[in-house]
Amino acid sequence: MSAPTAVFGDEIFTATDLNRRAGHVLDEATNRPVTITRNDESFALLNRKDASRMVEAASNAKRMVDLVMAISTYRLAHAQIPIGHAFEWLNAFDIDEIRTLLAEAHASFRRAADAEISWDDFEAVLHEWHESAIAIRSDALAAAFSAPSEEVRLTQPSLTSAGCSTDV
Repeated sequence: MSAPTAVFGDEIFTATDLNRRAGHVLDEATNRPVTITRNDESFALLNRKDASRMVEAASNAKRMVDLVMAISTYRLAHAQIPIGHAFEWLNAFDIDEIRTLLAEAHASFRRAADAEISWDDFEAVLHEWHESAIAIRSDALAAAFSAPSEEVRLTQPSLTSAGCSTDV
């Protein structure tokens, strides 16, 4: 993942260094994570944007693992995912669609992890598949698609029917 690669191979400062040269320590932290030590403790100081991206990556990694586990535990075993499970909606798809979903989710996850796309784009892939599952399960949508078409021939509108008067 494209989070800072040297969180533990970074510049090390003591708490005394931080007190005496706060500006210098913060300048270093703008370029890469730094470690501040005090007694037997170590603290990481890094740009908030990088920390936020790490948390977002960890959260989405958990989501990806949960998706893969749901697919491998239930769907690949030809079992239904239990109601109440976060990924129960996968039951709407056949095994070929599940494989396509997994390939798309994995590709977008890797691209987001490598910072080629945003994590929002990865989340959008899962959201779109979830919405598709809802649509597949919709009785109203199924009825609309199975209803015979009722084409109505269009006629030339008249000026009077459009609410316009021809009286001058």
